[in-house]
Amino acid sequence: MPAVVAIAALLVCPLVLAHGGQATLGAPTALAVSGVLPAPPAGVAELRFNEMFQRPVGPKGLEPSARLLALDGLLVRLVGYMASAESPTPGRLILSPLPIALSDEDEPLADDLPAQAIFVHLSGPAAAHTLPNYSGLIQLQGRLSVGASEEPDGHLSSVRLMLDEQASQQLLPPASPRRLR
Repeated sequence: MPAVVAIAALLVCPLVLAHGGQATLGAPTALAVSGVLPAPPAGVAELRFNEMFQRPVGPKGLEPSARLLALDGLLVRLVGYMASAESPTPGRLILSPLPIALSDEDEPLADDLPAQAIFVHLSGPAAAHTLPNYSGLIQLQGRLSVGASEEPDGHLSSVRLMLDEQASQQLLPPASPRRLR
């Protein structure tokens, strides 16, 4: 049993990724989720990962749910885990329903991203920064964009969350010289 606990700890809160990856930090206080969240602010819809696709999966495979399509272009709040990346892309992170680590070593585009993974784009000065890998659940609020799109690193995304400048700044580590006060 201790081996199972040790393996789970390594998957959820790795200190350093294998092969020289970045260290993992605790999520910024303003974004960390440690209990029951209050209702989102007025004008912001709550979207859960399990609401993204039609169920059961039909003969056409995964199809966006009516709820996901209805929220396209609107402000939403999502709660998930930041995918831990060996080589993060500046101005972007991937939000996942479960803790995952992405590796660039063998097959960088043949990764284990869940179908519900959401590509989160930063804006303003924060878009030029590469974020550290944050552990734990985080909440993000931004404008939802649904539809196929190619990301700068070659990934194909079907759902994106566009953060405004203030939300983007909250993701920067405190020591960052461009953090707004």
